Amino acid sequence: MNVKPEGWAWVGRLAAFAGLFIAFGLVFGLATAVIADLVDADVAAALNWWTVMPVLVAAFAATWVLAVRIDGRPLSALGLYRGPPGLKELGTGMLAGFAIIGAVILALVTPGWVSWTTAAITPLLTGGVVTFLLLGAAFTEELLFRGYPFRVLHLRFGPVPAVVATSAAFGLMHGGNPGISPLALVNLALAGVLLGVAYWRSGSLWFVTGVHFGWNLAMAVSGLPVSGLDVPVSGRIEAVVSGPPLWTGGSFGPEGGLVVTFVTVLGTAWLWRVAGPRSRSGSRSSTTGSPGDDHGSPDASG
Repeated sequence: MNVKPEGWAWVGRLAAFAGLFIAFGLVFGLATAVIADLVDADVAAALNWWTVMPVLVAAFAATWVLAVRIDGRPLSALGLYRGPPGLKELGTGMLAGFAIIGAVILALVTPGWVSWTTAAITPLLTGGVVTFLLLGAAFTEELLFRGYPFRVLHLRFGPVPAVVATSAAFGLMHGGNPGISPLALVNLALAGVLLGVAYWRSGSLWFVTGVHFGWNLAMAVSGLPVSGLDVPVSGRIEAVVSGPPLWTGGSFGPEGGLVVTFVTVLGTAWLWRVAGPRSRSGSRSSTTGSPGDDHGSPDASG
């Protein structure tokens, strides 16, 4: 879809995406539940990625049906580039996510608000599975918020309304997380703005997935809660938070505190400057066009 949706056509496209996502989710969820019943209980418990895989596959399937089969565009039009260009964008995004959360952790450690103690070692299999789950969850959320829906809103209303709408939805999606607070909701919406800007500027869904995954993985490896959830990637250390909850986020984790508020705003400005789209040669060129437009994309051939 490269043509601006006229009238209320954008509503139909978003409704179709939501309907397909729900339908595929029910089908794939039932299928994985049946498979889980057929394997050993210990194996099913260890491979807890059953919980994320149906949602991931459903999001990708809904994206493929609408973007490729109905709109007749390659997945590269959404920034899903094949082969080395896509892997490079994913890795670059991860480094950006690490850098942003690294700044948050440094700001918390400097006044002594966060320290670490030793803890029981998390089994290697568990840590690997949780890391895979974090990557799958990041990719799923990017497909749902910065993928096809962002493109529809971008083409109909422009980039700023697309960023605002998807960021608000992204923040509200986390409204049921343990220990959520009004400030945490604001911060998660701001994180959505950061990710929306990263997608808008780079045109790469792999890049923004990398930023999202790097952000969450850096907190998990540091022993800090991720959006209120304990994520046992590395059990060798356990974070001890002793600073004021208004700044540290308390039990919810850094995303519930003012440190993340300020760093996210600065990180958004930084990504605006550095996340211009890449060509095959690795050079960047600024664009305010739709994500994944053929000009300036790593792989326009799809």
